[in-house]
Amino acid sequence: MNTSLKKGLGWLLVVLVSSCVDPYRPPEIAAPNTYLVVDGFLDSGPGTTTTIRLSRTQNVSDTKAPTAETRAQVTIESERNETYRLNETTTGVYSITGLSPQTSQKYRLRIRTSRGSEYLSEYVAVKQTPAIEDIGWRVENDGIQLFLDTRDPQNNTRYYRWEFEETWRFTAGYQSFYEIVNREVLPRLVDIFRCWATNRSTNIMLGSSARLSQDVINDFPLTFIPGTSAKLGIRYSILVRQYALTREAYEYWDQLAKTTQSLGSLFDPQPTQVTGNVRSVSNPNEPVLGYFGAGSVATKRIYINRSDLPFRRTITGYESCVVDTLTLPELIEQNKFIIDINDDGRYFATSDGCVDCRLRGTNVKPAFWED
Repeated sequence: MNTSLKKGLGWLLVVLVSSCVDPYRPPEIAAPNTYLVVDGFLDSGPGTTTTIRLSRTQNVSDTKAPTAETRAQVTIESERNETYRLNETTTGVYSITGLSPQTSQKYRLRIRTSRGSEYLSEYVAVKQTPAIEDIGWRVENDGIQLFLDTRDPQNNTRYYRWEFEETWRFTAGYQSFYEIVNREVLPRLVDIFRCWATNRSTNIMLGSSARLSQDVINDFPLTFIPGTSAKLGIRYSILVRQYALTREAYEYWDQLAKTTQSLGSLFDPQPTQVTGNVRSVSNPNEPVLGYFGAGSVATKRIYINRSDLPFRRTITGYESCVVDTLTLPELIEQNKFIIDINDDGRYFATSDGCVDCRLRGTNVKPAFWED
């Protein structure tokens, strides 16, 4: 599930106000019933995979993760009555690869749950998303602000949504050259010093040029990174995904953003039920959360090196690591990781959290990564 929707709907409408005011709990999340949450987008790009995720709402007091809707029959239908069935690839996740929707047609989503309830979306147009013109950054406030420029020369888009995925290379606090195998010290064969970490955007990011004469958006703020962040310690990359929206889809995402991101005081807009374009056929009075859209996705990636930046200090998270000098029995007893061998035959050692970067990421280089 894209994380902005998961954040918006998984724990929908948790409102914090002053202690003299009771938190508002909409019936959709305070009632014992659970309602269907639909997270779906028909990707019109060639060879792409379309994914629909189904889950259930839960009471705000429930600490468990939202329940996935499994064993459902999920299909996409065209106005010409062409039907495409999606397969449940993982729990609550339904996918199809190679579906190439036509921009001249509209499509809708049909869901039949294992309990026999049926849900249907409105027909939606297939939007063509223009290319991202530029992703830039500038130094400000002891960090860097990343921003985006985009435009549609045909003036046909007007409404946009963005997501991003950050990846950065980092190293552990210390490099371990040896490991203990069956109480024997051997050279370490697997590199656990160099890793990559990934973070996905959670906020709903929207932009509109509807009030402008030209379909242009400049300097849209994506994210701010403090100069001391470990993200900027060696090499950083950001991938931005851009979606063209219909006006109806924009209004849905805008309302969801206001409901889930802008609350916190009595002066903020108060929460309301966010209505998408999916309804229950079996029970017209049953709320359904989520929005089904269709279109192409524009992407753009940039890299930033530490040497490009004026910052000199990085907070790595390894500042509290301590190195001990231990014998082999002490290493085994304390479950320490070897850094290197001391001249007297003992071992420089520390905890796994200081030498194993896999605890904070992966040591498998991403396929897209450019050094």
